Amino acid sequence: MAKNTHLEHIEDDIVNSGKAGGFNAINFLESLGKMLSQPSSMSPISISTKWDGAPAIVCGTDPSSGIFFVGTKSVFNKTEPKLGYNNESIDYHYKNSSVNKLLKVCLQYLPELGINGVVQGDLLFTDNKKYQLINNESVISFQPNTIVYTVPSSSSIGKKIDKAKIGIVFHTSYNGTSLQSMSAIYGVNTTNFKNTDDVYFASATFTDADGVARFTEQEKTKFKSLINKTEGSLKQASGFLNVIKEQGEGRFMMSVMFKKFMNTFYRDKNKVVSNVQNIVSDFETFYENELQQEIATKKTITAQTKYTKMLVEGLLFLKSNSRSLYFTIASYMNIIEAKLFVIRKLEMVKTLGTFLRTDDGYQVTAPEGFVVIRSGNALKLVDRLEFSRANFTAAKNWEQR
Repeated sequence: MAKNTHLEHIEDDIVNSGKAGGFNAINFLESLGKMLSQPSSMSPISISTKWDGAPAIVCGTDPSSGIFFVGTKSVFNKTEPKLGYNNESIDYHYKNSSVNKLLKVCLQYLPELGINGVVQGDLLFTDNKKYQLINNESVISFQPNTIVYTVPSSSSIGKKIDKAKIGIVFHTSYNGTSLQSMSAIYGVNTTNFKNTDDVYFASATFTDADGVARFTEQEKTKFKSLINKTEGSLKQASGFLNVIKEQGEGRFMMSVMFKKFMNTFYRDKNKVVSNVQNIVSDFETFYENELQQEIATKKTITAQTKYTKMLVEGLLFLKSNSRSLYFTIASYMNIIEAKLFVIRKLEMVKTLGTFLRTDDGYQVTAPEGFVVIRSGNALKLVDRLEFSRANFTAAKNWEQR
């Protein structure tokens, strides 16, 4: 696996890899279904909880120098790796960055854990903890990004967080002889980390010790029907999928436009996901408008002609492949439906309270989502209508410190 710099949503595997991506998403979902039906230590799939922490912190021992460092994902830069060995090097690499102060706090306390190797995590809190009353309960809260996390002050976890100077959740470890050549492995074995009052650390690995997320017999049947429906629609989507798997401009800029279009559902708070035929019509309108805007930006006749030809041919392609487009969107929505079915079960296992801050106070929300790892590949499961919409519009607290 490459460095953990970006994760794709499971449904976007269709956009990125066409029909093969769609069946890969189905394989992921089927493996999840088996895991939730018959939990086993031999399962070929593993799950991590996706915490809404920020920023991402990479730390550990530099294999080239043997010195402990901290940094952002920029430590993996090929031309100028940004490693913070001390406060001076943090100032050099991150002088005008909003993460400067946070990295110095990380450098002060994370070495206490005795980390061997290189790991990546998401920062949860430093000095931004609050002590307040939410839903008539005395809690400690912190908001690293969009979600507000809470824990009862009197609980064992609450007491640990109260003492800690910094909180972080680890989710990725790295193997390799140099930072530039390292490969990522999802999951971090924190059992060998040293306990210290200064650092509250957690592993993102999902565990369901009480079996509360296990499928019932009725849920097994329902989930199987969702998978069958997805397979059926995907088999009839080849014509369009064979085009959108071409990256970049590809044919008619169809791939980039389709992915951009689907993201509008999660940015627009007024957008309601309606029936498939309405989405097909919306995409055709979106595609034409976007290409018209692209044409308007071109200053030469040659460029304008190129994109005008692309628009005309693209609209003809959509018209002649309307059935395939319909089943592509149906497959996309079917994967989302199956994904949400799994998410609702996984959300039943909860360690901390999760809220969104609103003008009227605090609104209960679900965790950000989950990461599913299968055969070295990872995809994320996020309820984008609930979380991503808030994430696109919410101010990032860590950027304001």
